[in-house]
Amino acid sequence: MNFKYKISLKSSVLFFSMMLFSIPSLLLSETTENVAVSSASENSKKNEAHQKVVSIILPKVPTAPESIRVETKGSLSESSSLASDGTIKFSKRLPSNYLTSAERYGKDGKGATLSKTKAKVGEVDKGRISAYLRADLIDVKTAVKKLTNAGFEVLASTPLDKKKKLISVVFTNAQLKKMASKTNRGFIGTLRLLIDPKNKQISITNPIYLGKAMLQNDFDEAVAKEILATLVKEFPKVRNSMDKLKYSLLPNYQFMNGMPFYKDMEVVARGDDLLKKLKKRKNRKKVAFKLKLDNGSTLIGIKLSRRTSKFPKKIGTNNAGMLPYPILIENGEAKIMEPKYYLSLMYPQLTMEEFMTIATIPAAIIKDCTKVFR
Repeated sequence: MNFKYKISLKSSVLFFSMMLFSIPSLLLSETTENVAVSSASENSKKNEAHQKVVSIILPKVPTAPESIRVETKGSLSESSSLASDGTIKFSKRLPSNYLTSAERYGKDGKGATLSKTKAKVGEVDKGRISAYLRADLIDVKTAVKKLTNAGFEVLASTPLDKKKKLISVVFTNAQLKKMASKTNRGFIGTLRLLIDPKNKQISITNPIYLGKAMLQNDFDEAVAKEILATLVKEFPKVRNSMDKLKYSLLPNYQFMNGMPFYKDMEVVARGDDLLKKLKKRKNRKKVAFKLKLDNGSTLIGIKLSRRTSKFPKKIGTNNAGMLPYPILIENGEAKIMEPKYYLSLMYPQLTMEEFMTIATIPAAIIKDCTKVFR
């Protein structure tokens, strides 16, 4: 019994000893696993955080090149493109239809001959055409004599100012009458020569300019050039005016959008006795000239009222030759070119600001033209 008890006692002691040694190892194993899991979780979070980072690599700032000094030995030829200061000079190239600011916007005067092309005076130059031919001042007697020598018929010499020094000479010839003898084409029946002492010059309306605008599709350029050649021959020192418009646009010319065209004429009177009314004493004084055309129409020019006729002082006396104001009588109607159209056509350089200074004139012209037939 004692022996068995001793064995079992030893066995028990051994068992408990083994248990004591195995418990720490189990605890240590579990702790190690927890640490490993925790470490793996932290690494995963770091990887996720690392994947969200965007790396931007800034380029390096380039260094400026070092300057070098060039020394030229010997002399440069005149044809070289290098100037004495080392800069490169380019040749001056301009479009074929280029106009300088002086040609396009300059006001008229003695220096009006700026075109350097081979085009003849009064003809199309760089796509544009002058409204007038200018020349040095001469008196009325000399002007009338020259026109008569050239084969023109002088219809009237009408003073336009109070001092009777600004004078419009109205003239015609067989070619002008023939061109005007068509419906709504009568306004081309006369041309004007203005004696302008203020600007010390004369101004002659260009037959090509007016013909292109007023004859529309009936315009015969060859005939207009013949008339121009006759004028230039008699007045050899004439020059182009600064007042120009684009030649191709003349048949459809208007001052600006919404403004009248040539075809938008104003009828100031109707009736079969219009010519008889002009013979009345009060109306006779207002008629400056009368021209009978081949088609039965009649072109007259009237003197505007003293107040209305002052507008050239505001926008320039150099183009006042548009007066006396023309009226065409045909088919029982007396009609005029719409004043806004006629004013802007004869004053091609007229600005909107200048036009506003004579804003009441168009209506006043219509009123004056209407009074002649009362």
